[in-house]
Amino acid sequence: MSDRLHDASIPRVHGEVSNSERRGSGLKARHWVAAFVVLLGITWVPLLSVHLHRTTLRDTDSGTVVVVFSPLLSSRAVFQKVIDADGAMVRPVVWARHMWVVRSVEPGFAGRLRANGAWGVYSTNLLSADALWSCLRITKAPIPKR
Repeated sequence: MSDRLHDASIPRVHGEVSNSERRGSGLKARHWVAAFVVLLGITWVPLLSVHLHRTTLRDTDSGTVVVVFSPLLSSRAVFQKVIDADGAMVRPVVWARHMWVVRSVEPGFAGRLRANGAWGVYSTNLLSADALWSCLRITKAPIPKR
């Protein structure tokens, strides 16, 4: 029996939705999800790009930093690369297995990490939500004193 004959022979209950109506609304829901994903990409990609640019360290920098290595490396290999760069492990970044907080007081630590295969070396502000949102803040230039 076709859906049309079946729908016509059974009285509809208030609030009940037919299969054809359900299919149409499902398509609309997919469009909303796709639009949301596109909007998220349009807003977050530039924001994260600015944040990564602002927190990237120069090769001459040292101190406590966030370093990103390939996720294919073992923890032992990451430890060895940090030690070879004259650094010490502080802690892993819990939500990203290939990111570590490391430290060294020797000048040029960031450059040595990059030379040892780090994909990126960033300030610890990389992990700060406040620093991320500061990319959106509009700051006024200071007014020069006369």
